Amino acid sequence: MLPTEYNDGLVQDFTIIEQPTRTYRLRFDSLPSTGMVTGLEAMRQAVFLALQTERFRYAIYSWNYGVELERLFGEGMTAYLQAQVRRAIEEALLADDRITQVDGFAFERTGRESLTVTFTVHTTQGDFSTSFDYESEVVT
Repeated sequence: MLPTEYNDGLVQDFTIIEQPTRTYRLRFDSLPSTGMVTGLEAMRQAVFLALQTERFRYAIYSWNYGVELERLFGEGMTAYLQAQVRRAIEEALLADDRITQVDGFAFERTGRESLTVTFTVHTTQGDFSTSFDYESEVVT
């Protein structure tokens, strides 16, 4: 006979509090980064950083953080590559519980070995469109 009820006697004596989306502002235009950002701007920054970080490469990040695109380097610009890039972006972003959905993907070949992916991110703070540039060859 298999048990149908699991009562281990543990009582939930805590409450889960949702953390705000407040974070430090980062600038990538050689000007100093100052201040904080919240809400939709913080989510834009979180999406950008997650897509710029290769998963499993850096010990400082959780294994749930980043995007897995390195294994796709060298693939031809095919429909298969587009599907794999889409899957990798969805997996990277949906790991964040503030992101509810990623859709509206559009692919544009911008060079011999480059692809621009445009998509919409739906978050708890609001929706926004963004793009990601994928380069199929490693630049050294």
